[in-house]
Amino acid sequence: MSKNIIDLSVRFVLGGSAVALCYILLIIIPWKSLAGIFAAFPAVMISAVIIAGSEKGRTEASEVAYGAIAGMCGGLICVLATWLSIKNMNLLAPSIVAGIICWLIGSTAFFVLMKKAKKKPNPLQVKTHA
Repeated sequence: MSKNIIDLSVRFVLGGSAVALCYILLIIIPWKSLAGIFAAFPAVMISAVIIAGSEKGRTEASEVAYGAIAGMCGGLICVLATWLSIKNMNLLAPSIVAGIICWLIGSTAFFVLMKKAKKKPNPLQVKTHA
């Protein structure tokens, strides 16, 4: 079995399980807004970190997780944009499209800002002379 098949299988199982669990919780939990929290479960991120770590090591897994921070911050922007759009326009499909566009722009902006912040020296870091 090739690594691509294994990679896709892991993503399918983890992602599918997370989606199924979210749906079950959505049915069971009476407070639908609270149940929506589970819809943000980062199954894709977890599987990507596992695969990157097993194939390329801790450093690569750390970079994947670091990039996921920007994606999840963009996810917040996506949810807010979609919610506000549905609330104000009352149109589902255009609201979802607007949310996805906002996610892409927001995630990219967060990623660029994070990379710039990572390059700057930390003024609180203690310098040691060896």
